Amino acid sequence: MLAPLKQRLPFEIRHEPVRPLLEVRDRSRDATVALLIGLLGFFAFMPYPAIPVGNATAIQIGNFLTLLLALPLVTMSWSGKPFYIFPLIVAALCLSILKVAIVGGGDLSVCFKAMIAWTFSCMTVLIPQRYGRNYSLEMLTGIAVAVLIHVAVGLLQLYSFSHGEFPLTWLYVNPSFLSVQDNAQTIAKYTQRPFGIFPEPSAMSSSLAPWVLFWAAELCGLIKLRREPAIWLRRVWATAGFGGLVLIIMSQSGHAAVTLAALLVFAVVWFMRSRATRKTYTIIAGGMGVVLPLVLWFAAVSLSTRVGGSEMGNSSWEERSSSLRIGFFMMFEGDVSRTMFGMGVGLMSPALQAVSGIDAVFSVVLNFIYETGLVGLAVVCCVAHLVIKAWRETRFDLTFAAFGFVWLVGITITTSYDQLLPLWIALGWLTIWPEICEVAAPRATVSELPNRRSNESNTRVAAVELPKRWTEK
Repeated sequence: MLAPLKQRLPFEIRHEPVRPLLEVRDRSRDATVALLIGLLGFFAFMPYPAIPVGNATAIQIGNFLTLLLALPLVTMSWSGKPFYIFPLIVAALCLSILKVAIVGGGDLSVCFKAMIAWTFSCMTVLIPQRYGRNYSLEMLTGIAVAVLIHVAVGLLQLYSFSHGEFPLTWLYVNPSFLSVQDNAQTIAKYTQRPFGIFPEPSAMSSSLAPWVLFWAAELCGLIKLRREPAIWLRRVWATAGFGGLVLIIMSQSGHAAVTLAALLVFAVVWFMRSRATRKTYTIIAGGMGVVLPLVLWFAAVSLSTRVGGSEMGNSSWEERSSSLRIGFFMMFEGDVSRTMFGMGVGLMSPALQAVSGIDAVFSVVLNFIYETGLVGLAVVCCVAHLVIKAWRETRFDLTFAAFGFVWLVGITITTSYDQLLPLWIALGWLTIWPEICEVAAPRATVSELPNRRSNESNTRVAAVELPKRWTEK
């Protein structure tokens, strides 16, 4: 019966296959690699315990996993990949060591030890660049489990500090960081700022804040992963994100203010995009009437000693700003070789302590520039260009900007620990963001809507040929 019916039609309809708007090649995922990626996501956020190598260096479990997962990169093609970040950083460090070997000005053995620590740490940037596209869910899950453990330890610390005790001191073994064991009594009785299994609150907030924002954006629907996560997985991420935010606020870190500001922007954007339903109204009423006031009140109480007239908060920030300023002048007040190639890897902290009594430059980025000079500054500019290029590919996505800004604040003015592997994982994540998250479609104007509708219809039903008598007036 279809044949006669088709002959009676005055026009012919030719169907074309519907093509997806975005085609992603699905590569096979190996179960062993997925397990290793999940373990790396977990242990990268666990800087303790570690195997000591000398008096100021240690190898973390995350370093071993990074080395194991990075081995296949030796045989694969690097064409079109952002892997060149790692050799650029290493090259700047090598030139700095070569300058010290030729010109002098420091202990060469210290340079080689610091070089090893830098190399093992920044190598972690390769892992999300290589495996993030196919194993993003595994990495996020490992990170979320680690964050939940940090939150549990942070709550235990908060309880123990009220009794003047520091719990689990045997766990904090890593000479790369400031000794927690030597300062346990001071932290428990006077500082009383929980920070989980990290060396100090600033290191913890710099490591967790970007991922707290990422999970919040995914929960609000501001971003969408190319690999669809299960409902239970989203719940784990949401719990880790909320717990991480609470821990950051309880730590009284100044990083909490930046994180809360970004979350507030997310809330406003979500409100503007949401439909006017009863469920949306309930969420808004509960969030604006209960959750938001409690969070702001808790943050104000926790940060009052840091942003107010407390001597502890002001002295901490004054010391940070002084380290950045003095380090800048020490780099440019020397000869041409120091300006060009820096103070030397690992030599900035001893020089700064000898001049001003400050232990280190409280910045990963600026310390790298001070130790590698204008060559290191050029490397930083190359990395910034790659990140901005990835942001442009996302059509200047808001979540990307918030994630990158909070990460940049952490590595620039919050922490000085370049051995923190979460900082390098976040950098690698930024460079391949378009491969992990779907790019939002551009918004169409009113005049473009009819054309878009006609184009969408043409992708499904094409070439409708009408008889001439139908088109004649």
